[in-house]
Amino acid sequence: MSLGVVIVAGGAGTRLRPVTGDQPKALAPLGKGTLLSHLLERIAPLAPERVVVLGGHQAQAIAAVLPSEVALLVEGSPLGTAGGLHQLPQAPETWLSLNIDHVSDLDLPALLAAHDGRATAVVHPVAHEVPHGVVQLVNGQLTGWTERPVQHIHVTVGAYVFSRAALSAHLHGQPMHMPALIQALAPVHTFEHRGTWFDAGTPKRLRAAQAWLDGL
Repeated sequence: MSLGVVIVAGGAGTRLRPVTGDQPKALAPLGKGTLLSHLLERIAPLAPERVVVLGGHQAQAIAAVLPSEVALLVEGSPLGTAGGLHQLPQAPETWLSLNIDHVSDLDLPALLAAHDGRATAVVHPVAHEVPHGVVQLVNGQLTGWTERPVQHIHVTVGAYVFSRAALSAHLHGQPMHMPALIQALAPVHTFEHRGTWFDAGTPKRLRAAQAWLDGL
């Protein structure tokens, strides 16, 4: 499979500013490097044909540390969490998209093998306890009660595989967030990741991701 990888790093990263200061989220420290270097190391075994970083806030700081083989595309104005994908080259046809704050043991080769050729979203099962008594109402009458029920749901983890044709059909240089893009493409194939995953977009979650990496 001819593959491109895009790392979405255009956000201002305001929640991480206690760690990064005025630096972009991509340069938040992780392991022996940064969020950006961690993802570049993760994708290296895939030997992608192209690697692109979508930048925005303080993009010049990202440009200063990028390897020469990695392209930086900068949004002229904020395009949301998905809109900037319209800037991707037309080739290769298959693109792995990773949010800059995605830290996990996701099996990337297995994800690519499972891709349906159009769009695939990685989902993660979560057990969420409702910290209240949940009641059932029928015609205004309480007919049932469950104390602190556990809801089993799936969440997205900031990892997707898209065909370039699917992106071109819905992205035209206008702002768009990822939920809107995925719903425009629906139904979308999913790949369930049951391993470890962190959305390292806050200081607390970044520290948790660091602790996990330290324990490997």
